[in-house]
Amino acid sequence: MVLKKSQRIGSFLLSLVMLLTLTSVFCFDRAYAVSDGEWTYEVDSLGANITSYIGTSKSITVPAKVGDKRVYKVSGLCSNNFKSSITSITFSNGITHLGDSLCKGYSSLERVSLPDTLLSIGKDAFTSCTSLLAITVPTSVSEIGSNAFSGCTALMSASVNCKATAIPAKLFAGDNRLNTLTLPAYITEIGENAFENCSSLTSITLPDTVKTIGASAFSNCTGLSKISLSNELKSIGQLAFYNCSSLQTIFIPNKTKTINDEAFSQCTSLKTVYISPSVNVIKSNVFNVCNSLDKVVFGGEYYNFGSLSSTSISSTVYYPSKYADSWADYYGTKMKSYQAPTAVYISGVKDIAPGATLNLEISVAPTNSEFADIYNITSSNPAIATVSNDGKVFARATGAATITVTTINGVSKSVTINVTPAAPTGLTVTSKTTTSAEITWKAVLNATGYNIYRSTSKTGTYKKVGTTTGTTFTDKGLTKGKTYYYKVASYVNSNGTQILSQYSAIKSVKAAAPAPATISAKKSKAGVAKITWSKSTGATGYEVYMAKSSTGTYSKIATISKASTLSYTKSGLTSGKTYYFKVRSYTTVNGKKIYSDYTKVVKVKV
Repeated sequence: MVLKKSQRIGSFLLSLVMLLTLTSVFCFDRAYAVSDGEWTYEVDSLGANITSYIGTSKSITVPAKVGDKRVYKVSGLCSNNFKSSITSITFSNGITHLGDSLCKGYSSLERVSLPDTLLSIGKDAFTSCTSLLAITVPTSVSEIGSNAFSGCTALMSASVNCKATAIPAKLFAGDNRLNTLTLPAYITEIGENAFENCSSLTSITLPDTVKTIGASAFSNCTGLSKISLSNELKSIGQLAFYNCSSLQTIFIPNKTKTINDEAFSQCTSLKTVYISPSVNVIKSNVFNVCNSLDKVVFGGEYYNFGSLSSTSISSTVYYPSKYADSWADYYGTKMKSYQAPTAVYISGVKDIAPGATLNLEISVAPTNSEFADIYNITSSNPAIATVSNDGKVFARATGAATITVTTINGVSKSVTINVTPAAPTGLTVTSKTTTSAEITWKAVLNATGYNIYRSTSKTGTYKKVGTTTGTTFTDKGLTKGKTYYYKVASYVNSNGTQILSQYSAIKSVKAAAPAPATISAKKSKAGVAKITWSKSTGATGYEVYMAKSSTGTYSKIATISKASTLSYTKSGLTSGKTYYFKVRSYTTVNGKKIYSDYTKVVKVKV
């Protein structure tokens, strides 16, 4: 069939309309490029992704919005011919992702400010920023790419206290001036070459969540003289501490299984190594060229240590006397048995406040064991409390931390240190109705909440009657006319446990009608004053008091026995003189009056 020309044109236009319609339906997520002043960016369903900066300022603030779109990602900034001029970059709040190689080679970049909304940092993001002095990774970050800060040769301080669970490969490799480091509290892995050639690092404490140390993770950290390994550590990678030439002592904790090839090779100052009984694989040349090594103390049996025998070490190998038979298979030239510890004792444990220190007293039995004074001390939560090798605990924040002492042969003892919030102050207790009382206090910094306790005598047994996150609590169901005593403790929640403060001061109240909330006094005519007050719920009546001066003695001038009467007119006063008034309510219980507090004092000139 042959179509006429007009028919062919009509068919083409119809097809074009259908194509455009389908494009609008199925391609709505497709990114498109836009520019806005100094910024070029792409737009997709998540918002704007900045792809380049075309301005000329050396100090850049990356905006939270371009056009009318929220910036969620920055994947590119300056071109190669300008990036070496940038000295400062601030990423605005709202940005969640930084792309790979974003600022790689920005050689003049000295300062970077990352937003609290940031979730990820791409690989090589700040590699070779050779003028960068410090970096703080926000707590919001959960993913960091490899090499992100490697080759930053001026970098001296790095705080990576974020949500990331792994330190990626070569994160700070080559940062030879880095000397101050804070690690994430919940990392499980130190990646390969993560701190290689960080020669200014002198000490490091790994969080107890770390399970693996990758190959060459700390190799050539020549200034590293002290490292505390994680209690959860399972494996130490090949060359992990190669040429850590200032390291003198190492304690391998009691969950470590494998020490890989040359892990401590070339540690020329290493004198003593303590290896816990959990270690069952030691690979070749672990202590190769450790020429100062004097003691290798094992806490357990002889396992797959054949390669250790062939390592060129002249140190004495110590082993527990109870494992003499298994150590007979070791062919080292110097061997000596020792009596292993059997128990650990810790005293001096008590609750402490943030900022305080506590000295734990640690002893090991038997005391005549050659290594009774050798043990590993760790804190389960260094953010709450840290502990030094001599048992000194420093409280950093409210919560609970478990301090564990482990001997070389795996005998351990743990104690819990509670870092308590401050006790509430400014406690007041007033009757609210004849069967309820209102308790108030001042807020305590960083407290999660408060517990309220009540007793029927000041020195009696106190029962918890309520919990609140505020600073006011109403206790109901009281017996009219009875006296009650209250105290309050603040608390924080830590690992599912409520950590309590000391108690506040004790205050008492009688269950009775409260004082009237408002009071006023007005001149009704010369020499006459009218006093008016608000109703007190549950009151039987009211008493009115008057004084002739602000510091004078108040005398009762009226008893109002009808609860619905809320005013009193006082006549016979001296015209032109000022008088002072206050009122209290009373509740009759078994024929006895129970009084409220007084209202505020009001004055009137008659």
